[in-house]
Amino acid sequence: MLELKNKSIADTFNARIRSPWAWVVLAVAVGLTVLFYFSQKPQLIMYSRYIKTLSDFQLQESYTMRSMERVRIGFGIDTVFVQAQTMTLREMAVSFSKEMDEIRGLGVKAPSRESVERLEREILAKVSGMRRYAASRAAWHSELKTVKQHVAALSSPAEAPIQNLLDSARAGYLVGLAGLGDSVVATIPDTLQQSIAALLQENEELCLAWSRFNNEMAVMYSEDLIQFFQSKIIDEMSLKSKIPMAFYFLTLVLMLSTFFFIFRSKQ
Repeated sequence: MLELKNKSIADTFNARIRSPWAWVVLAVAVGLTVLFYFSQKPQLIMYSRYIKTLSDFQLQESYTMRSMERVRIGFGIDTVFVQAQTMTLREMAVSFSKEMDEIRGLGVKAPSRESVERLEREILAKVSGMRRYAASRAAWHSELKTVKQHVAALSSPAEAPIQNLLDSARAGYLVGLAGLGDSVVATIPDTLQQSIAALLQENEELCLAWSRFNNEMAVMYSEDLIQFFQSKIIDEMSLKSKIPMAFYFLTLVLMLSTFFFIFRSKQ
């Protein structure tokens, strides 16, 4: 009797499975599961976090350049603080590049490897230039202080023009002894004249070094990446805005399919 009952249940189950409505219900259930999965994917949060990371980098880069400007003019020089700021920039660049490699390996849409490496190279080159400049400029200001003391000891009308010339060099301008005129230069002792000339020559080299990293290239590259993530956020929002409609439609199909499945089963 039990065997007959089990056989009857098995036959009934097989008959239900063969019904097309059963497969419709199953397909719709799978479709709803897939929609739920895509609606829960965290790309929006991930992309927003990367935008914040790049924005933080731009802010840090701005702070660092302000500190470098103080180093340039010799106002409140703190090379240790500047070195720490440049290291922060470097760590941000390396960490961001590593994260992009990781999400690219997971199959998540990410900026091209070339654009990320371009930003990383620019930041690393900028940081390297800043570190060398900060150390050299600090030493230059120490030498400038010594030379200005010797110039102040001059009891001649040449003192004021020379001090103005040195102040211009301190501000980062390209200046030379020729700007003083031959009559003024002739009143400067040879030893002091050589010290001033060497100081101005080094200032010229430092001006060239400053021009190599004092640019907006890193900010421009980071802005390109921000625009990439913003476009992906818009795409994700556009896709997710369509998911509720598809979800409601499939839910309605599931309800009707279930109803017809039950109805046909009773028949």
